[in-house]
Amino acid sequence: MAMTDAAKRKEPEPSVAAGTDRGAAATDKAPAAKAGEPDAKRLKQTPPDAAVVRKQVEYYLSDDNLKTDKFFHEKISSDAEGWLDTSLILSCNKMKAMRATKEDIVTALKDSTMEVKDEGAAVRRPGNAALPKLEAKPTHAKKSTIHAHDGGVMAVLTKVPEEQSWMQIKEALKEKLPAKVALWFVSEVAADKAQCFVATSPFDGDVAFYEELKLEIGGATLGSEVCYGELLQQALKLLPKHIRDKRERESRKRQKERNRPIALGTQKFLNTGALRGKVKEILNSRSDGELLKPEGTDYKLIKALLDYHPKGAEKSKGMTGIKVAKSLMGDTRCFWLVKEGGEVEDFSAKKCIDAVELNPPYVKVEPKKKEDAPAAAAAPAEASKEADKKEAAPEPATA
Repeated sequence: MAMTDAAKRKEPEPSVAAGTDRGAAATDKAPAAKAGEPDAKRLKQTPPDAAVVRKQVEYYLSDDNLKTDKFFHEKISSDAEGWLDTSLILSCNKMKAMRATKEDIVTALKDSTMEVKDEGAAVRRPGNAALPKLEAKPTHAKKSTIHAHDGGVMAVLTKVPEEQSWMQIKEALKEKLPAKVALWFVSEVAADKAQCFVATSPFDGDVAFYEELKLEIGGATLGSEVCYGELLQQALKLLPKHIRDKRERESRKRQKERNRPIALGTQKFLNTGALRGKVKEILNSRSDGELLKPEGTDYKLIKALLDYHPKGAEKSKGMTGIKVAKSLMGDTRCFWLVKEGGEVEDFSAKKCIDAVELNPPYVKVEPKKKEDAPAAAAAPAEASKEADKKEAAPEPATA
């Protein structure tokens, strides 16, 4: 097998003559090795786990991935027999992070339904199965955009017919909005792009409302998109100052309301920031491959957190344990689900916490007991009676 660059880097460096300046410098800087301690440069690279490699390759060729993976979809479609070059799979970040080779893929797919040809030169789906229909890849809100519309959604309406103006859009949108929701702003229709921007006061489910909005105007159905990134900055520039100020006030109000204690698993946290810190602490306090104790509070917390994952129910099927180990993405660490039969699957704790932040499990505040009120009121009354008795008592006679 050809030696890889990674393997070459693991070879011991050639010794340098002691009489040269370079050799002297190297001797001065090199720390003394402890007795019995292996030389780091002589340690061989650990091959990737075959089960993990197999799972990853099978995912790349699955319907779930190929329905949104335009690159692989086109590459497989362009081959009459549906083969995908192994080199393309090895170029993926997760495969590079594992430092997997063509030989690793061949070994991993021995008992898989996936087909291999020419000693691992290419792979394909079982029996050259038909590819799923290509769909648009869903976008996941980044941490910086999760609360971008706390002060009220800004959206762009597209495909506006030429003869329609902002007035028609305003009237049609008012009919769709929930009662008591204020339509703060509607921009002029940009003729060159056939679009206009709108802003409304915040309400429950406002982002989802605009993502699903179907507005019929002039015989056409307008497209609707919530503004993020550069599009949001462009929209904000159109807002009058008093509307921008109103948005900022509403945003601060929502942020204040969110900063409340939450409960997850068997633990309580001051806010989602404290929850993030706790999850990070769990990851950092465990060694690679260490299982969380099922009876422990950390296990119960991560298990409860998994319920918030977009695919939590699917991922947790057959789960027997949770462990901490290195991620497939570089040198970071993550949680892995241990399943029946020894299978393992990683999951993103960040996705879970982001979902918690969107719908926090706030601690319920119990109202104060009413029985305490009469008791508290009775105390001053008793004190008053005692004072009256003292005043009514006769003074002692003097001689």
